[in-house]
Amino acid sequence: MVVYADLLFFENLLANCFILKLTSVMSGFPSRLWRILLSSSVGALYAVFAVIYWSNPLIASMPAKILFSMLMVLISFRVKSAADFLRRWGIMLLVAFMLGGCTYAFSGILGGSMLTYGGLMYISPQGVLKAFLFAVGLCIILVRPIGRILSGKAVREGSIVLVNVILGKRSARFNALVDTGNSLIDPLTGYPVIIVEAESVKNIVPPDVYDFFLSSKVPDEKVKAEINPSWKSRMHLIPFKSIGRENGILAGFRPDSIKVLHGNNFKEIKNAIIGICGIKLSNSSRYTALLGPASLANI
Repeated sequence: MVVYADLLFFENLLANCFILKLTSVMSGFPSRLWRILLSSSVGALYAVFAVIYWSNPLIASMPAKILFSMLMVLISFRVKSAADFLRRWGIMLLVAFMLGGCTYAFSGILGGSMLTYGGLMYISPQGVLKAFLFAVGLCIILVRPIGRILSGKAVREGSIVLVNVILGKRSARFNALVDTGNSLIDPLTGYPVIIVEAESVKNIVPPDVYDFFLSSKVPDEKVKAEINPSWKSRMHLIPFKSIGRENGILAGFRPDSIKVLHGNNFKEIKNAIIGICGIKLSNSSRYTALLGPASLANI
């Protein structure tokens, strides 16, 4: 069988991008696009060399494959601890096995034949590509439910949860709607953004900072000089798009702690930004914040 290096590279590049993106969604840890592309390229290059030098016991060995999979995780995500790394690596392997297993199963159902070369799956042959596309669709459907089951936080869409935001010695409590429509990410840190009505956090932020939040404008040098220096490191400007507004800016900040009432206990949300909204989010005032599932996956 003839294996084309360019096709093998691009197939693995696309498959790796898909696997890493699903890993990000399932784990609740966002990743920048350039990180995913770089990590996928490293994995794809290894796949090409592993096929070319498949007889080399070092390059095509299982330890080498494990090493490169670990390297892909380190490139894709900002890992702060061994526990974070093991969680993301484990989820990435789960997604990869799920994708490979589904492709194998669909190839049999659709009359194709699974081919491997150098210990790696090759999807170019007729019948296998269609099975791969079906497997991709199934994985997209299953990834969020599986992610919630693995994390033990199967909070339903539309649920209202109690959130406690702590900043110094002050705190603010409010109800938040679990909304899959809130997929807003801070481009600087890659952290998910919890959209909160300004009134809900008014008592924990200084008046000058609160006024800036409501202005929704990029601060000029004069405004920057007037803001307390301790707040400058906390503040974030998050670009967004919405109906009737193509280039909006949402101001936000990083509090000391964000906790969500889950069951009978408060669980801390790690790596999230509070985005301040100047309009009411609910006509009935049942909730004053929008919480995306990615934020819940971090607890």
